[in-house]
Amino acid sequence: MKTQKRNIHFFDLYWEDILVSKVLPYLTIQECFNFRCVSKTCLQISNMYISKMNSLKLMNKGFSPHTFGVFNSCTKLTVINLSKCTTLNDSEIIPIFRHNVNLTHLNLSQCKTLSAKCLQPVILYCTNLKVLKLSRCAWLTTGAVEALALHQSRIEDADLSYCPIISESCIQIFIKKFRHLKIFNLEGNKQVSDKSLIAMSKYSNSLSLLNLGGCSDITDKGIKALAVHCSSLQGLLIRGCSKVTENSLRLMRNRVHLDRRPAEPVPQPIYVQI
Repeated sequence: MKTQKRNIHFFDLYWEDILVSKVLPYLTIQECFNFRCVSKTCLQISNMYISKMNSLKLMNKGFSPHTFGVFNSCTKLTVINLSKCTTLNDSEIIPIFRHNVNLTHLNLSQCKTLSAKCLQPVILYCTNLKVLKLSRCAWLTTGAVEALALHQSRIEDADLSYCPIISESCIQIFIKKFRHLKIFNLEGNKQVSDKSLIAMSKYSNSLSLLNLGGCSDITDKGIKALAVHCSSLQGLLIRGCSKVTENSLRLMRNRVHLDRRPAEPVPQPIYVQI
């Protein structure tokens, strides 16, 4: 009697070696969640994939606490981007930070429902952090920035734009600690003055891109300090800085990209004798 040969099915493929490592990475997060709902087998495979992810990017997404809790199984994340996720709270996100101490990139920009408390495990345990983006996080406090400077040492790219309640003194502490800063965004922080720029001229020798747009208190004095001492600077954004003039900008125009055109020379009047 002949035995009927069994057909090969999708789930006969090696889960970890093929499905998890070669197939599921092509799915979006939404597609991965849809896949989880198909069957118990799909649920197991997708959970295996989620637990092994090294990058979590959920920009501008809304999740219920139950749904977001699926990511608590992640332990190998190095990149987390939750920018514009306006439904998250501290209790949901803190466990993820605690479980992923090898984090190198973190973006919480415009996450308006969090508080400075959520950064505590990042500050204490994620010692490999290199990129930190906290743009428009009105909850970011001076104490949190000072704690970052105390416990962290490797940050190279920082975005603290439109964080109105951090003081200039803590920004200076941040500058003095992170001497390998390459990209620094302070746009919209009106508390920034020439004191911060002078600190950068002393400690930020690796700085290549600096955004000071809307920092209305800075003057030619601070820009001149940058021009003389920050030889690695390649880009400077100073739109809205009305006290900065061509007197300081011309010192770096031949090597630094500026977002302001040189002022047109005033034409000299020509007098014709009649």
